[in-house]
Amino acid sequence: MQYSIKILKIVPILIFSGVLILTSCNIFHKTVKSPESEISEKTWLEYNNFLVEGNKQKMLGNADECALLYQNCIKLNPENPVPYFELANLYLSQGDWVKALKFSEQSVRLEPKNMWYKIQLANIYQKNGKLMKSAAIFKELIRQYPDRADFYYNLSSLYSAVGKTKEAIKILNVYEKKFGVTEPVSLEKERLYNLLGRTDKSLAEIENLVKAFPKEARYYGILAETYAGNQKFDKALETYKKLLEIDRNNGLVHLSLADFYRVTNDIEKSFDELKLAFASQDVDVDLKVRMLMNFINYTETDEDLNKKAYGLLEILIKAHPEDPKVHTMYADYLIKDKKYAEARDELRFVVKTTKDKYMIWEQLLFLESQLSDYKNLLEESKEALDIFPIQPSAYLFNGLASYELKDYNACIDVLKKGVALVVDDPSLKQQFYTYLGEAYYKNKQYKESDDAFDKLLKLDPNNVVILNNYSYYLSLRSDSLLKAERMIRRVIDLEPNNPTYLDTYAWVLYKLNKLDEAKKYMEQALEKGSAKSAVLVEHYGDIIYKLGDTEKALSQWKKAIELGKGSEFLEQKIKERKLIE
Repeated sequence: MQYSIKILKIVPILIFSGVLILTSCNIFHKTVKSPESEISEKTWLEYNNFLVEGNKQKMLGNADECALLYQNCIKLNPENPVPYFELANLYLSQGDWVKALKFSEQSVRLEPKNMWYKIQLANIYQKNGKLMKSAAIFKELIRQYPDRADFYYNLSSLYSAVGKTKEAIKILNVYEKKFGVTEPVSLEKERLYNLLGRTDKSLAEIENLVKAFPKEARYYGILAETYAGNQKFDKALETYKKLLEIDRNNGLVHLSLADFYRVTNDIEKSFDELKLAFASQDVDVDLKVRMLMNFINYTETDEDLNKKAYGLLEILIKAHPEDPKVHTMYADYLIKDKKYAEARDELRFVVKTTKDKYMIWEQLLFLESQLSDYKNLLEESKEALDIFPIQPSAYLFNGLASYELKDYNACIDVLKKGVALVVDDPSLKQQFYTYLGEAYYKNKQYKESDDAFDKLLKLDPNNVVILNNYSYYLSLRSDSLLKAERMIRRVIDLEPNNPTYLDTYAWVLYKLNKLDEAKKYMEQALEKGSAKSAVLVEHYGDIIYKLGDTEKALSQWKKAIELGKGSEFLEQKIKERKLIE
């Protein structure tokens, strides 16, 4: 018998995150004669020409020519720091820290008061892992240029990097005395105090930041989160209330409060704040979607959470009615709850605005197949194929729709195109061959049908559904019955208690005229739950008739009539009291 197929992160100050490249500008250095060396005008002109040409080749990206020209400058005028500086920059850009260091040290030796040369050398020391040497240079630079705030940052960061946390804090304290309280320094000091385990000092830094900028709502948020992180929930709540006085309608504030109430286990208040955050345009839609994605794993076992998630989704759609991500998220929830029709509506909206996402199309086509809406599946899969002509699964869905609509020629045509596109996906290829085999069979193209099933069984030799169907089709045609018997025998070995498969086995045995065995397996099929199947009961009657018991066969055929639809010959068998084949 045939079987059916069916929010704010605090980070340390970074030091020289990229390669510091200083160019040869007249502001930084001038190509003048070195007072320590006397060279002729001719040599000086030659030196200058090499330097200008070196700069030109550097601009053109010709590193080898550039390096050679700068080396010529050094040969002509070894006491001038400029070519050393330029060579250090060149090797720095190439990641050759060792060569860069050699030339940078020379430029600083020749002109020790030049700020840019020193910055370059400090950077290269860091690249070579000589952090304390870099720190020593920044200490000198601070003495020379006490109004350069970045030098304090860099020195503090270097101390922090080598574990000199207290020294790093001292430098930042000097900075604050000179420049006042600033966000980067306060947050860095908070981090450093946390490293020392001084939570009191850490909190004090954020409190000082709030005092310095009493109208800056964001700092209250940082302070409240810091209080909460240190289990000071009363102070955290008090700070949040102050924050709401300053900026009541800020969605990010409500988001922080939602997290606060979650941590303090006040779930209802947490969701109240979350609803306000989801309604706000201040909170990025992607963040809202990510939060709901985190919920989806828990909503299957928590009905209350599931209801809350749907409430947030409704708010989200009102806040962002045209955003396809929101409708996609909503569809995911609906699919989880098997609300396929509603999910399909959401995805139809998405594909109208976001046509280039095949995963969305594939999900839409899947929903159409789940809803057995084959007319829409046919039309939408055609549209998907126009946009994605090399996606095999679009061909499969289109073929499925044509098959179910009984347009077997169209089904075969599209499946043949699609299966040729399948690469390294045996499972998908099996589905193509399944429907090709079925469509060819319905179209009475039996050789092609057999070929498709044979290809499928090479990929999956133990596919019991196909082994059963293929065997049954051969038995109906009385074709290759020994092959049919081998296939259905394998099925029975794999699933000995399935009444559908037992029926097919009995029918193949019947076709081979092994009637006693056929009767045995058909009775097993009826015992295991198929006594209410008109087809199986009719088959049993046929076997009994062949064994010579006409009256019992007649009673089985009459029983099949009562159970429902049998074969097209069933009534004739009863009327003529004989087997009709």
